[in-house]
Amino acid sequence: MTTAEELVNAVGSIGLTKGKFTCDYCKKSFQREGTLLAHSCEKKRRWQSKLNQDVLVGFASYDLFYRIEMQSKPKEYKDFVDSQYYTAFVKFGAYCLNIRCIDQEAFTRWLIKNKAKLKDWPTDKMYLLFVQDHCKRESVERALERFVEHAAETDYFATFWENASGYLIAEWCEMGKISPWIMLNSKRAQTALSNMPDECFARIANSIDADHWGKKTKLNPHDANFVREMIDGIT
Repeated sequence: MTTAEELVNAVGSIGLTKGKFTCDYCKKSFQREGTLLAHSCEKKRRWQSKLNQDVLVGFASYDLFYRIEMQSKPKEYKDFVDSQYYTAFVKFGAYCLNIRCIDQEAFTRWLIKNKAKLKDWPTDKMYLLFVQDHCKRESVERALERFVEHAAETDYFATFWENASGYLIAEWCEMGKISPWIMLNSKRAQTALSNMPDECFARIANSIDADHWGKKTKLNPHDANFVREMIDGIT
């Protein structure tokens, strides 16, 4: 039989027993299941956010960084969750989505190649430098395709150059939606350029390496003519 003393000791030990409901993410234990269900921790939040677009882009950039810079094998999502750089990469992912980055992987590779500090990745300064470099390297076909993709989303695709404001055109040039291929070789783009406010003209001029594009146009007359046929022929 159980003595009274043994019963008291048993009850006391139960009170000191570690909670049996344990968080799979941070390993913290709780006495009640309801408390566990209501519990929230950073790792749990990260796992629950796994399919968010900013997290997916951040994880892809994190994985690419380690494969290129550290020569490591592909990272798993668990590695990302445990990383001290999780928040920084997710912030970068959100930035890429917000600005509608023209090529997220290429942007990441450019940042790595140029040894940019991680805190500077989600900044307009870095992105505008990337755009200028990227536009110099891409094909004229891709430059035209990207412009058409964005212009088609407006209410005046066929008359874009006649109806778009100078400020919109300047922004699109800076952000890579309009390539220098188009601005320097389309008669419609040139007309829009001559009619826009000086401020907008200056922004576009600052976003284009005039020497580079002047030489590129002369060396590739076929591409320049292709731009004129595609852009000036839209009616």
